[in-house]
Amino acid sequence: MNPELRLVFWELTARCNLKCQHCRAEAQADFAPNELTTAEVLRVAREIREDADPIMILTGGEPLVRADIFDIAKECTRIFSRVALATNGTLVDDAMAQKIVAAGIQRVSISLDGAKPATHDRFRGLPGSFEAALRGFDALKRAGASLQINVTVTQHNEAEISDLLSLVLARGADAFHVFMLVPVGCGAEISDDVRLPPERFESVLRWLFDRSVELRGRVHVKATCAPQYYRIMHEVGRERNLGKPPSPHHGMEAMTRGCLAGSAVCFISRTGDVQPCGYLPLRVGNVRERKLGDIWQDSEVFMALRDPSQLHGKCGACGFRKLCQGCRARAYAADGDYLGAEPDCPYVPQGGAMGGRQ
Repeated sequence: MNPELRLVFWELTARCNLKCQHCRAEAQADFAPNELTTAEVLRVAREIREDADPIMILTGGEPLVRADIFDIAKECTRIFSRVALATNGTLVDDAMAQKIVAAGIQRVSISLDGAKPATHDRFRGLPGSFEAALRGFDALKRAGASLQINVTVTQHNEAEISDLLSLVLARGADAFHVFMLVPVGCGAEISDDVRLPPERFESVLRWLFDRSVELRGRVHVKATCAPQYYRIMHEVGRERNLGKPPSPHHGMEAMTRGCLAGSAVCFISRTGDVQPCGYLPLRVGNVRERKLGDIWQDSEVFMALRDPSQLHGKCGACGFRKLCQGCRARAYAADGDYLGAEPDCPYVPQGGAMGGRQ
């Protein structure tokens, strides 16, 4: 029996008013040809609900540039139990915030890529975008939205992460999600001297785990695109005699294990292509041609991703492979092998085993 589809990231458009260095969607200013129409989006949403009730994340690009965004949002919140909106926040004023809340959106995520305006603005490609994002955040807060701050960590902002967390706490966010860069889209052009090396990647994740324990019950802290975080949770818990890591919970703060691409999560592109996740550009079908539920059931790529025994390289030899599974998108970006070793993980399996399936 195939696992439940728990979360869908739906890229409604490639259009965006920013030019972020790390953009997965390679966002553009003008209308992107062949985007799903309103009628197609609504049809596909209803088809998905026939088979599953996943958390639905409406994203882009910048989804608020679609003229029909509130038609889409209202229908999604009518049929799905949990719907979230991912925005850069710069287009949100009080009127827009009230429309978002009135549409039934249960969580809004806004990205801040630094604690200082200059850091964020440089990464986002638009002067003033930091202050605009905070104005949007505050407007949403006044409207009663549940808010999440996302940050993508690179060498340019690593030193500001602690200050950014303080800002998030002071601003009243409900969640703080740290993303580790996946080199796809524009992110593939970010040079190695900007990306965090594996050892520093690990250090940030250990710091994040400490904060998650310290702030439990105050703000939800989570690592995203960092499946080794779940190994770290177990390792640090053992080192400090903390007992079992926090048990999984559900809703907007669901936590289970590392890479969920194709096993609990999938991605729908602006043109209807279905991928294991937004960072793993393997087309396994298109919702214009087949129902997502059928693709979820039949895809050979999804089947492989659901079977940790198919991993190879050091991930295949790792005792944490079922818990972590390594980032399949980073493995694919490294050498085209989506079942290969996670290149940004410094962990070496016990005994130094590196090769072969296990």
